[in-house]
Order: sequence, then C-alpha cells, then structure tokens
Amino acid sequence: MRGSDRLLRALARLLLKAFFREVEVAGAERIPLHRPLVLVANHVNGLIDPLLLMGPLPVLPRFLAKSTLWKNPVVRPFVDLAGAIPVYRRQDEGSDPAKNAETFSRSHELLAAKGALALFPEGTSHSDPALKPLKTGAARIVLEAERKFPGLGARIVPVGLLFDAKQAFRSRALVQVGEPLDPAPEIALDAQDPVAAARALTARIDGALKEVTLNYETWEDARLIARAADLYRHRGLALPTRGSLAEGVAFRRAFLERYRDLRAKYPEKVAAAAECVREYDRLLEAFHLRDDQVGAAYPPSPVARFVGRALLRLLVHLPLAALGTVLNYPTYRLIGEIVKRATRDPDQTATFKVFGALLLFPLTWIAEGWLIGHYLGGRIGLAVALLAGPTGYIALLFHDRRAIFWHEARAYLLLRTRKRLAVELRSRREAVLRQVEELAALHERSGDGPERPAGL
Repeated sequence: MRGSDRLLRALARLLLKAFFREVEVAGAERIPLHRPLVLVANHVNGLIDPLLLMGPLPVLPRFLAKSTLWKNPVVRPFVDLAGAIPVYRRQDEGSDPAKNAETFSRSHELLAAKGALALFPEGTSHSDPALKPLKTGAARIVLEAERKFPGLGARIVPVGLLFDAKQAFRSRALVQVGEPLDPAPEIALDAQDPVAAARALTARIDGALKEVTLNYETWEDARLIARAADLYRHRGLALPTRGSLAEGVAFRRAFLERYRDLRAKYPEKVAAAAECVREYDRLLEAFHLRDDQVGAAYPPSPVARFVGRALLRLLVHLPLAALGTVLNYPTYRLIGEIVKRATRDPDQTATFKVFGALLLFPLTWIAEGWLIGHYLGGRIGLAVALLAGPTGYIALLFHDRRAIFWHEARAYLLLRTRKRLAVELRSRREAVLRQVEELAALHERSGDGPERPAGL
C-alpha cells in the first residue's frame, strides 16, 4: 500500500476503535485476494459504513462516493485521501450525470489493475428495516470491465454491516462477509443482451446481500424476533452475556425465516407467541433489564470472581482515567449537543459524532496544552497536550467497564431483592420459551425449513 493508504487505514481503525466498543469481522477469509474485487455492502450508517470496509478487512478498496461529498470542507480531504471516485446522482442539485462515463471508466481501470472497488448499491444511506431496491451500477461496472478487458476474472463480494445500536457511542458492529459471486453466467449473457445481463447480476447481488443482512418487514417484527432468538440461544446461562454479534445474527436470521413460514401456515399460533414475547419485552423495558440477566443462574463463585476482577481493573485504571475524563469530557458533551442540533437523521448521527470528534478533540488538546503551558510552563503544557488523547482512550475503557459493572450489579441486586419481580420475569420467560419451542416443533414436523444454526 501507499503511505497515504497506510495512513488512511490507521485513521479508520483509530476512529472505529474510539467509536465502537467492539467491531466483529466474520468471513473475511472468503475474500479472494490477488484478483479484481467489487465489494458491495448495505448502507445504513452514513460515512461510518466506509470506515467499516476500510479498517478491519484485508483489502483497502477505492469507493464510489456521491459527488456532493466534495463540496463538504470537512469530508473532502478524507475522500481525496481515500482516492474515492465521484458518482453524479440525478437527485443531487447541480450534479451532471453525464460525468458518470468517467466514473465508470476509472472503475474499469481500477479493476484492470487488480484493484478493489467498494460501493453501496442501494444508492443512499437509510434506516429502513430491510434492503432498498438495488441500483444496477455494480453489475454494469463488472460486466463492462469484463467487456473491455476479457478474462479479467473479477469477483463480487457481498458485505453485511450490522449494528446493535448504530447511533450510540461505544456500541458494537458486525462486518459479515459472504460468498463471492462469479459473474461468468452474466458475462456469457452480456454478449446477447447487456440489459438482461445487468438485471440478472443485480438480482444475484441482491440475494447475496440478503444472505449477510437481516431484512424485516417492520421494526416491530425486528424487535420481537430479536427478543425470541436471543432468549432461545441464552438458555442455561451461568452469568449474563450478550454473546457475539455474528452468532446472534445467525439465530435471528433462522428465526426470521421460520417466522415467515409459520405465520403463513399457523397465523393464530404465531400471533399468540408474538403477544407473549411482546409482554415479556415490555416488562424488561420497564425495569431496564436484559433477557440474559433474567435467565442467568448467578452461581456464587463466578459472581465473586466477576466482582473482584471488575473492581481491581477499575481501581488500577482510575488515576489515568480521571485525568483523561477531566481533559476530554467537556468536549465530549459539546459534540453531543452539537449533533443533537445539527441532525435528527438516525443514519447520519454517528457520522456527525465521528467527524465532529475528529475535528474538535485535537483542537481541544492543543488549546489545553497551550493554556496549561502558559501558566505552568511549556514542558507541562506539552505533556498535557500529548497525554490528553491516550488518557482519553483509557477513560473510555474505564467508563465502559464502570457502566458494565453498574448495569450487571444493578440487575443482580434487583433480581435478588425483589423476589416477586424475579419470579414474574422468569415465569414470563418460560412462557415465551414454551411458545417458541412449540412453534419450532411445528416447523420441524413440516420438514421444509431452512438449515438452522448449531444448537437451534
């Protein structure tokens, strides 16, 4: 990679590490290196989505990006550094779609040089519960590149980007890589009917993306299916755990497929089960509890070990975390207030937070160093400016652990001291589990369902 590429990847990883508590990557080994690649991904979280394709994957793609980004003085340096290729959309004011001929030509040349191209075929970032209809651009680029450079051998790699709370700072994200697509059948068709070939390849891309994303009819369906799937996979827990996002997505996908099938065959039973899940979910929300906390057995020895380790880590990190909090918390709060006033669009909130932090935190560290240096001496001011960032990250980790400890301790004490509440919650949980197991048995007897994840 070029020096600018290394800088870009390091910056992407730094931003992801700061914004997300955890970024999981599943299926990266499926990416066929050393051949031309077109990465296609769902688009639900603004400019965070490109960061998730740049940072954790073993390739560094060039992006197709809407031309209006070059008009943004904050974003433009980054799209230039990334070597992004502008796309001129009809809906963007002042955009000239005729310039897309150059966009396609640059994309073809990139693939001919065995490069990687990334794009979001939905065409826009959104907060819908399912994929939007795909544009044909990705298919046309691949087919036209193969036409210009016969035997190119490009592969299309579907990538699903999933979040447990995409707007929230210090949440979790999953980058799920699917099986690469060989466009050979469509290349053969392209010689006779280019339009039909592009449509057929777009349909295959759509199917591949649906294999690595979750697509619900409504957000209500998403919430209920997630609750039922998580309850099912959290049976027999010793201590609370959310588990990996990849595992959770596999269970939710299996439940979603069964839900659609069973709803068509047994609508009354599915409606009754959904209401049971809904009532349990309302109770959890009312008391700010998670299902895995209700279902955990809490044996004394593991609980004691958890408490001991958590308190020790908090104690060890407290001094540096306190310094990092003092130096960074005011700016953190300022960014939050600015974002509240700047956008109400849920799929742009995280973008505003990340790029606001990228601009304001370095300015804060410089200003703090100058101010302290003015009163206490230049060396102390320089030390403060240099330590503000690292101690700020230590403070992030400290407050993550503090929040986890507090939420787990609160749940444990609530379930131990309010016996009637604990009995009611566990009774509701068992009722949901029975309903889910009955539906699973009905589905098994029908014998025509999709393959399920291990343990389901």
